[in-house]
Amino acid sequence: MKEKYRLPGMGKTLLAGKGEDSFPLTLAGLEPLSSLEENALPQTVLIGENDGPRGKRILEECVSHGIPFVVLGRGWPRDVPAAVRNLAKKTGSRIIGPGSGGLVTPFLSGDGRSKTALLAEGRDLFQRTVCESHERSVPMRYAFSFGEKSDLSPVEAARAILELDGEVRFFVFLLERLRKGRDLLEFAAEAAGRGKCVGLLEYDPLSGEDRVRESALRQFGIVSLHEPSQVVDGAAAFLACGGERHRGILLEAGQGEMARLVRSEASRRGIPLLDQDDGSSPVLKVLRNCVHTSPRRPMAEKTGDKKKPCLLASSLSFPREENGRGPEDPKTPLIPGIGRSLDALSYTFFPEAATMPGGTEKPILPGCPIHPRPTEYDAKVLLGAFGIPVARERLCRSFREAAEAAEEIGYPVALKVMSPNILRKSEARVVALNLQDREELRNAYGRTLEKARVANPRARIRGVLVQEMIRGGTEWRMEFRRDSRFGPLVETGISGVYTEILPDGVIRVAPFDEKEALCMIRESRGYPLLLEGWRRDPLDMVAFASALSAFSRLAFCEREVARLDVNPLFVNKKGVLVVDAFIEKKGRKK
Repeated sequence: MKEKYRLPGMGKTLLAGKGEDSFPLTLAGLEPLSSLEENALPQTVLIGENDGPRGKRILEECVSHGIPFVVLGRGWPRDVPAAVRNLAKKTGSRIIGPGSGGLVTPFLSGDGRSKTALLAEGRDLFQRTVCESHERSVPMRYAFSFGEKSDLSPVEAARAILELDGEVRFFVFLLERLRKGRDLLEFAAEAAGRGKCVGLLEYDPLSGEDRVRESALRQFGIVSLHEPSQVVDGAAAFLACGGERHRGILLEAGQGEMARLVRSEASRRGIPLLDQDDGSSPVLKVLRNCVHTSPRRPMAEKTGDKKKPCLLASSLSFPREENGRGPEDPKTPLIPGIGRSLDALSYTFFPEAATMPGGTEKPILPGCPIHPRPTEYDAKVLLGAFGIPVARERLCRSFREAAEAAEEIGYPVALKVMSPNILRKSEARVVALNLQDREELRNAYGRTLEKARVANPRARIRGVLVQEMIRGGTEWRMEFRRDSRFGPLVETGISGVYTEILPDGVIRVAPFDEKEALCMIRESRGYPLLLEGWRRDPLDMVAFASALSAFSRLAFCEREVARLDVNPLFVNKKGVLVVDAFIEKKGRKK
């Protein structure tokens, strides 16, 4: 397929059938399909027929001719037969639907002024959103409804738009549920690198609090939307103010109470308001919504040869008709309500917040093979390979080796039995702490091995770990797990005696850099314990952030690991040290 035909509706587009019921919003400019001639094949065919004999015949004919895109509307209550799907794969046709609500592009019924692309899985919310955009004179540059099943995914279409059309600044996804969240996050990171903004509206999300989803969307700067009107609000803001970067926005609301209210709300959202007109910045004009109003100047003022962008906002959620847009500015976007207007403007001024700090490219693996049945020792070897500091320790297979290790490390030491069959070492009492000399080490060595045999007579003992005792600092935890939607996740929080007092956990999608790691640390409820306080020196947050960032790279690289917990990680005045860790490989149960 040619590069310019990577999206439906970009080339010659025809309609098969009447289509009033299937595609009521996308019929403008569509020619009827009369026949399929080899020398003049269309790029897209919208089939408005139902899935009866005639509709099936048209579909099979389109697929057999290799039409790049075939769009099936509401008239197809059932899925496409598997034989037709297989034929489409061979001929290169992509079937969108059934259940599609149609499509809007600048080449059909779209509007080249708009800077918004709407990508919807379903049909009803898509049509409601497009209808409201028409009623409010806020056009969509692209709008695709993919229906119940599609050979073209919303993210795939968004990537094509990102590459083909640099005018689009706002990408909005209407999804039933965010199932392939990693794909959306990677697209958001790529779009943010080009100064674009991404929004998401889920109409059947998971019930209850979804901390992982909220953390992932916030990390990647994806705007969480809740109703179709917010989609149109964002489209209006980008239509008026999203053409280029501006230092701020010029407010026209007079000098009274309304102006002070708008300035206060804008400051709370971090939107910069200009005191003086610089000649190019957009204008936010607040309508008074009263019967007697002062004469309005034209909404698109000329500054030299350019028109100054302008956005209208009503002080009421339902502006009176006589105070809406005047006859001189029918195309000036209007957003009802002060809060809605400022929320929409915030998307246009802060797209850089969506940048993914760690990037999406896979970091270089250090080349550290993992034992088939790993223990705490193997987890620490893996952590050390990624540059995460680990407390001094040695795996010993006799008391003589343990005594030599203790002398080398220096007393006091800790003793731990390493066995893949004993995961909860504290419950099995195979840990001995604060051993002060050789005699205590001898007693603990035999005692812990005996307790290991009692806890699990069939346990395979791989040795005894002799480890230095760590004192001072505060205890933290780092946890890595895999999420079905977003892939590897990293969570951190305070540990030790503060776990029950300050229960918290800050989540990010891996990988991320040290700057993002510092943001995680500051979000934690245990953050004040790292700062200087009464009879307390500040702890090394830089080393902590470095270890947390390295841990995220490990989480992203190691495909064989299903879970890895570091608890505790001691953060000291200088540096950090891993004291204990738990690892679980894929396919292995606890």
